[in-house]
Amino acid sequence: MAIQLDLSTSQYGTAFAAAYFRIVTASISREMGDTFTVMVDCSGFATATPTDDTHPVDFRRYHVPLATIEATAGDNFLSKCYTWVMTQSDMDGSTAV
Repeated sequence: MAIQLDLSTSQYGTAFAAAYFRIVTASISREMGDTFTVMVDCSGFATATPTDDTHPVDFRRYHVPLATIEATAGDNFLSKCYTWVMTQSDMDGSTAV
């Protein structure tokens, strides 16, 4: 699972066509009461075949209620996270790869 997105700009001052984003963290935290939140970290790479030594060209962090992730379409928790991330405004135009 991954997400592809054209970046028109980056921290390196250049665009990256077909940047390859993957979820690097998806963690659940309990907030006050019985409220749970999911923190989703996505790293974007200039290559679709990053190794452990490849540095990201972009990074995005999202916080979302667990109930929202659970209500999202997908076969499992991680696929639901990917589907939800793709609906965010900063991922507009992304595709699943």
